[in-house]
Amino acid sequence: MNVLIVYAHPEPKSFNAALRDLAQSTLEAKGHRVRVSDLYGSAFEARVTRRDFLAAKDPAMLNIIGEQAHAWKTQGFAGDIKAEIDNLAWADFVILQFPIWWFGPPAVVKGWMDRVFVPGFTYGRGKWFETGGLAGKRAMLSVTVDASREAYSAQGRYGGLEVLLWPVNVSLRFVGFDVLRPFCAAKVSESEESRRRSLEAYAARLRGIDGEAPLAFHAASDFGEDDLLKPGIASMVPSMRTA
Repeated sequence: MNVLIVYAHPEPKSFNAALRDLAQSTLEAKGHRVRVSDLYGSAFEARVTRRDFLAAKDPAMLNIIGEQAHAWKTQGFAGDIKAEIDNLAWADFVILQFPIWWFGPPAVVKGWMDRVFVPGFTYGRGKWFETGGLAGKRAMLSVTVDASREAYSAQGRYGGLEVLLWPVNVSLRFVGFDVLRPFCAAKVSESEESRRRSLEAYAARLRGIDGEAPLAFHAASDFGEDDLLKPGIASMVPSMRTA
């Protein structure tokens, strides 16, 4: 399969870089084709601005969704966005590799989604969740934390990791991805041994990734016209009590 690793860390010698390199070598050894989008290395812009578009649909007002939809129809995106759109179109499997900073991803990861998950390509009227533009593709988060994995549990100091990562995971699902359980490397600054164990665990996970089942998300049919779950359907959204 075609694998895109979207990598977000400013330090080339970081442990996130080690995880990126391990993923690339492990997946290529299994015969997969791998591309890497290095967001910091390419100085990817996190902000949506008028420079995203080669020509404005409305020069008087920046309606972001309207301009993105127009640029998709006219192939009018700036080069950095077009390159990432082309990568997403090529990929069967996307890995987002980043550290948890202030209980979420670095700003450039959100900026990548803001600028690349554009209407027409990834979503639109009646084209979201299981019918999203990227349906049939898979995605996974690979993250690092300096605390223990227990600290990011439902009873832990920081709450469930699944809760903290929900905004990213549900965004991936919104555009159609089948989202796999995230990988978390914990205590990355503790010791060389701790990092070695994380690398081994990640390599083992990636070697068996082909047959892995995705996380469960609600289908559109689970909701009524009021956007609430229909009676008798239990919520799949993680909470601090269950994550």
